[in-house]
Amino acid sequence: MRRTHIGLLAGLCLSICTVVFYPKEHNSAENIKVSEPIVEQDLHPDRANQPLNTTPQLSEQKQVQAVSPEALFMEAVQVRQCRSVPRTDKAFNQWLDEALSRDEVHEIVETMKARYQRCLGNTSRDENYVEKLMQAAQMGSDEAADVLWRLAPKEVHQALKFSTLTRDEQVARMKAFTAQKYQVTEQVALLGGEKAILQLIRGYQYLDPDTGGQDYIQALAYSHYFLQTRQDSEVYSRVEWTRQHLEQRMTLDEITRAQQLANELQHHE
Repeated sequence: MRRTHIGLLAGLCLSICTVVFYPKEHNSAENIKVSEPIVEQDLHPDRANQPLNTTPQLSEQKQVQAVSPEALFMEAVQVRQCRSVPRTDKAFNQWLDEALSRDEVHEIVETMKARYQRCLGNTSRDENYVEKLMQAAQMGSDEAADVLWRLAPKEVHQALKFSTLTRDEQVARMKAFTAQKYQVTEQVALLGGEKAILQLIRGYQYLDPDTGGQDYIQALAYSHYFLQTRQDSEVYSRVEWTRQHLEQRMTLDEITRAQQLANELQHHE
């Protein structure tokens, strides 16, 4: 009889243990499954600096891809043109009175009138047009890459709000912007962008962002690359003159290295 009671008591304890402890083990297994994507993401070095929550990032990427580079470029141009235009009739009339009082050039007044009418309905004039230009260039827009090179440093500072940074931070951010500008322009150039190639030919004669100095080898290489791929260009003769001018200032070894680099550019994958 006593053994029967002990057996029943043992069975009851086993049932209680099963009910109490099993859900905890089950929940632990579920938690491990939920955390797997995060652990897997951390195991990839090229994703180490990416945020764990990638849903908004993927959404933004799809939105950018949905817009053509040409459309994105035109948006940037419109924002840039409207950024300094008066926003109300009162502000425009004040500008007009001041312009007439100082005998402003007629063409400037008429241009402002046209821009004011065109920008009245523009609700995106506060958007960052420099970032839009950079995105359009990354997508292959030759026009966007060209405009990036035409932005004055002061304009870049204003658009990217560098004024809120310290002097050292401003210098660092401007260097980073310049390096990115060269990078995206090279990408467009390798896609056949004529204006991008011309900007690189000019740019490398004054600055190589990697060294902080001039780089005639890169400038000559892109000159050769242009002449090899753009025979039908209207500025072909001008680039040929630049090539000759550069070679007169370079050593035979430098010229050879530039020609080798040009061949690599032409046969890039």
